[in-house]
Amino acid sequence: MEVVFLVLAIIGIPSALVGGYQLYRLFRRRPDAQIVGLGRQVERLQRTLDEMKDVFNHHFGIAERAAEQLVATSDEERLHLLAEATKAQREHRYAEAVRLLEPCLRPNLPPQERAALHNLIGNSYMYMGQQREAECHYRQLLAAAEEMDDDQARAAALNNLGLVYAQRGELGKAEEHHKKALAIHGETGNRLGQAQNLGNLGIVHADRGQLGKAEEHYKKALAIDEEIGNRLGQAANLGNLGIVYADRGQLGKAEEHHKKSLAIHQDIDDRLGHANDLANLGVVYHLRGEAAKAEEHLKQALAIDEEIGNRLGQANALGSLGLVYTATGDVDRAEHHLKQALGIHEQIGNRLGQANQLGNLGNVYADRGELDEAEGHYKRALAIDEEIGNRLGQANQLGNLGLVYARKGELAKAEEHFNRALAIDEEIGNRLDQAQDLSNLGLLYARRGSAPNALRHLREARRIFAEVGASADVEKATALIEMFGRGLGDP
Repeated sequence: MEVVFLVLAIIGIPSALVGGYQLYRLFRRRPDAQIVGLGRQVERLQRTLDEMKDVFNHHFGIAERAAEQLVATSDEERLHLLAEATKAQREHRYAEAVRLLEPCLRPNLPPQERAALHNLIGNSYMYMGQQREAECHYRQLLAAAEEMDDDQARAAALNNLGLVYAQRGELGKAEEHHKKALAIHGETGNRLGQAQNLGNLGIVHADRGQLGKAEEHYKKALAIDEEIGNRLGQAANLGNLGIVYADRGQLGKAEEHHKKSLAIHQDIDDRLGHANDLANLGVVYHLRGEAAKAEEHLKQALAIDEEIGNRLGQANALGSLGLVYTATGDVDRAEHHLKQALGIHEQIGNRLGQANQLGNLGNVYADRGELDEAEGHYKRALAIDEEIGNRLGQANQLGNLGLVYARKGELAKAEEHFNRALAIDEEIGNRLDQAQDLSNLGLLYARRGSAPNALRHLREARRIFAEVGASADVEKATALIEMFGRGLGDP
């Protein structure tokens, strides 16, 4: 699943507003949709059982009897459907996996089987960015867990529901569900589950711009993963820490952590993780202004994703390449790559990815000065974000529309959209974006000649930037405050 990585960029002083490019945070904990493949006819029952148990326990903590019940009671037809669904998931054809798995949900299934199937189907929907459908299946998983009074399955359902809410931008609900899951894992002594939920809570704090809390949770999760020898978890948390440091502008530390994650994935021969690390390093180099290195790493990531058939990863890499070309002014290449990314998201049914790429294309058209085209793409992105309940995306597109209206000279509409974005970011506790919204409003008031109002908003923005550790943004806000303050004799 894709998560937007926003970078504050002040595009000129004093008349321009704060904007930002959307870069993918590729290293996020997310549902694993795999049931590892079936073997030859005579071996496939036990192999499927062992592999499903491993996947469930490693990634979700679902009780072993869920996997046992699902496989042991499957007839030839259902085993065939499971095998084909496994292949589809490995090849990232999640819509096909759903089509194959849903017939396995027969009437009067025992709760253990329902739990396993609803979990797998829900994960496929999550990968497609269809949160409402995923939520429906995770709720069915939770109901089955309650019916069989299984704490591990209950924690898995709460965790995955937390991921749904986080992707929608409902960060309070996400935090609540991850904390409930963490409490269950603490009571049952499930160290792996504790690490996973600590990491997921870290993501919630990062999305709120609470980088100190995010770092704290990732480090706790990393310590547990190191204690229990969970190499995949170690790599994930190193990558997440790298994102925190990139958000803070500590690009040397970000690079260091992504390289450590890369080393682990190379050591355990995890090609998907290898591609994600390369893409994250590409983002770091992009932020550092090293466009050639960013392009090199993103192209390497794209090649691996093409090799392993990871369509979602391909779309992410193409989208990030588009953003690199946007930043270097090569808007024609940017448009080409972003349209390729959008096409893949449309093919795999990833509504969230479609919204993100429409927004990124809007940025390209805005850079070209094609403001009507930009407005149209932002509105299409906003419509999808509203459809899927993505509050983070809604705030982002409202802010983008505010920038368009400001450039068109429609300052009242710009103010309205910035305030709407601010209201959503305050509602979901997204502190970093609140500061960006306040900066946009401050610059808008400055453009109107209302320096006192501009200073008030910029000072509040600076306070929040400092609170969340965004040091580069503190410096930019301070420069604006000093400039406008000199005009009033009030530095």
